[in-house]
Amino acid sequence: MNPVNERSFGEVSTQSGVLRSKHTRESIIQAACGLFLHQGYHGTSMRQVAHEAGVTPAAIYNHFESKEALFTALLLARLPQRALARALAQARGRGADELVHDALNKMGEAMADQYDNLRLVFIELLEFQGQHAAEAAVEILPGAFEFATRLQQADRRLRGLDPSIITRAFLGLFMSHAIALAFFRQIPSLGLRPGDLDALGDIFLYGVLDERRALSQATPAGP
Repeated sequence: MNPVNERSFGEVSTQSGVLRSKHTRESIIQAACGLFLHQGYHGTSMRQVAHEAGVTPAAIYNHFESKEALFTALLLARLPQRALARALAQARGRGADELVHDALNKMGEAMADQYDNLRLVFIELLEFQGQHAAEAAVEILPGAFEFATRLQQADRRLRGLDPSIITRAFLGLFMSHAIALAFFRQIPSLGLRPGDLDALGDIFLYGVLDERRALSQATPAGP
């Protein structure tokens, strides 16, 4: 065989093997995700994952050294906060008001297909007590802190709070909203309505009190 043809054949064989390996890994992750969501981490065995993925248990260990390593890879790959961090990076606005409202609407769009993945977060909290959070934070928090810094620079009226506090308040407000939507998703009247995310932005920036109304009510009427 021509040396060039031998080299080409070897390259094609290598590429084919890499593609098969990636496909097998993705099949394992997909199967594990479905089982973890329906049975929990401790209720799922590697044998069940192998059966669902159509591979042998040994094939799983070629990609993941343990069931926990498999869950961790799944969590880090599909953590909803990753999509939210990307949305924050894309948010734009000339001032704090525009920036916050644009961020929340982009986060709402990003969260639309993340509700199953949100359940993985609860598995992490309930069955692992958040022990893998540090690995996720390395990827997520820098972008979130950068958004908080941009927010402070966009409007000097914002108090000089630590960016980590602003980040926790902002993400916490959005995540509580997302969790409520997930919990009440079978009740149409409690679903997402037009303007809800803008209202959430107003609450974050200005609170729930209408200062002008409060002042008018506090000012005594003239004689």
